[in-house]
Amino acid sequence: MKASLSLILLPIILLSCNSPKVFTDYASDVEFEEHKSFAFYAIENSGLSQLDEDRIFVAIQDTLTAKGFKEKLIPDFKVNFYAEVFNQTSNSNFGIGIGGYNGGIGGTISPQNTKRSIALTVEFADGLTNNLFWQGVVEASFNENLKGKEREEFFRSLVGKILQKYPPEK
Repeated sequence: MKASLSLILLPIILLSCNSPKVFTDYASDVEFEEHKSFAFYAIENSGLSQLDEDRIFVAIQDTLTAKGFKEKLIPDFKVNFYAEVFNQTSNSNFGIGIGGYNGGIGGTISPQNTKRSIALTVEFADGLTNNLFWQGVVEASFNENLKGKEREEFFRSLVGKILQKYPPEK
């Protein structure tokens, strides 16, 4: 029974480690329902290629519009985004042991994995004062070999996960 339970839980634990993680923060004194229109800051030093910048720009634009926000020249809030791609090293330990009263067999496997990750940050600032009032960050594994439609869907998914948390529930 214990062995079958661990065979079921192990894949779930391993797969859950690869899911994107979203972190948000916001100014507690902001009335989010007053922010109904948006515009983008000029993109500078995003850490992304021009194609990826365009993909994220369109994904944010589409997601905010689908949530009922309007894009305007003089907006209630402005949007900024940037990303960092980095190597993430993880140490995994896996142990097996079989034993009895006078003897046993045991072993440990400790592989060290390095994978590429991305941290995408989306920020909203007041349209008049430029004061930051909301920030969302998603961290996920990143396959830099994705091309075209797959890459577009990857970034659309990341943006969707971040903006799912906006506006925040107070």
